[in-house]
Amino acid sequence: MADRRSIFIGSSVHRWNDNRIFYKEAVSLSKHYDVELHAPADFKNKSLHGVIIVGLSQWKKEYDRKNIRHELWNRLKNSNADIFIFHDPELIWIGIKTAITTNKKVIYDIHENTVESIKQKKWLNIFSKRISIVVYTVLQWIGTKVFSHFLLAENSYKSIIKNNATTILNYPIVKDWPTSGDKLYDLVYLGDVTEDRGGVSIIEIIRVLKENNNKIKLAIVGKIPHTFQKIISNKIKLYGLENNVDVFGYLNYPDAMKIVSQSKIGLSLLMPIKNYMYSYPTKLFDYMQGGIPFICSNFPLYKELVKECKTGITVEPLSINEACNEILILLNDQMLYNKMCSNGKSALKEKYNLDDSEIAYIGDDLIDIPVMEKVGVPIAVANASPEVKAITKYTTKISGGYGAFREAVAWIIEEKGETDIVRQRMMERVKNS
Repeated sequence: MADRRSIFIGSSVHRWNDNRIFYKEAVSLSKHYDVELHAPADFKNKSLHGVIIVGLSQWKKEYDRKNIRHELWNRLKNSNADIFIFHDPELIWIGIKTAITTNKKVIYDIHENTVESIKQKKWLNIFSKRISIVVYTVLQWIGTKVFSHFLLAENSYKSIIKNNATTILNYPIVKDWPTSGDKLYDLVYLGDVTEDRGGVSIIEIIRVLKENNNKIKLAIVGKIPHTFQKIISNKIKLYGLENNVDVFGYLNYPDAMKIVSQSKIGLSLLMPIKNYMYSYPTKLFDYMQGGIPFICSNFPLYKELVKECKTGITVEPLSINEACNEILILLNDQMLYNKMCSNGKSALKEKYNLDDSEIAYIGDDLIDIPVMEKVGVPIAVANASPEVKAITKYTTKISGGYGAFREAVAWIIEEKGETDIVRQRMMERVKNS
């Protein structure tokens, strides 16, 4: 529409299909604005859900991003957009230049405590860290004078930006990710994999658990920096865990959530670093969305979430033995496990204002009925109890553990009338692979 204002959203770090940037922000804004999203992608351009996506070059190493920033700036200064929204601290100078030299309104979406993040970068020496912190602090102060607004991913960031800011928490937008009865993995880790995010700890946990269960399985889903990839690979080989750990690397959100739903327990053992201690890791909500409980660090903020939602267990992140003990309790206590699974789905809907129609749930026993009565799409597996089958919208022909999840997904796709669309996408993937 000619009278609609236009928005230019830019990120040099996050991929175009980042959950916060694309699904929560760009798609939502496209209902009222013409939205272009410029972010790293493996394509030049396409339109999806009302958003025009223009791909930037993809980066592998830190120095690649300099060229990406230059590419983004050239596009921005030639754009007729009314509003510029950026997401990365490294783009703050571009934001300032845009605000000063153009008529565009500039909005900075802050995802992290950047100063604390700089302190944790091991590849920077002490002098470089101090300089970086001073430079960023000055630029951020300038930003408070020239930017139109700030968006904050966590309430704790209000101590950084005290005025002209709106908090939009990183709760997930729940789609119809069915809860899978086909559990291929005992444990899953979702998100960027680094040492301070618990990347070493999760390997150590599998090493210990394997002593009692040779078939224990872990799925690692997320981007792994090149240098840390070698560390992970070496530890897996050293401990003989090749058959116990599947490393998927980065996956798009739907594929990542499929792995989560096929796992029993989620892991989030962030190290006790200030930048992590006062902000929720989005993976916790993704685990809840996938219908699985989680083991997470015992930070006060996380303890509060666990207390409210009753869908996880907190442990000392530096204690491998404590984490292993709690994992074994969950794996061996089916009643407790089922209760936490149900609590997670319920908490997402009740505490975080999710609509019933957005949730699908696959159940098989009486413990599932309270949740299934609340969600929009309750599904039963073939071998579910009669009481469960009586309240469902669909019952699979296949029993749980033998492909019922795949059948449920296929049914949902067919019900939405998207079978041909999905089939075409799969053909394109095969063609391009």
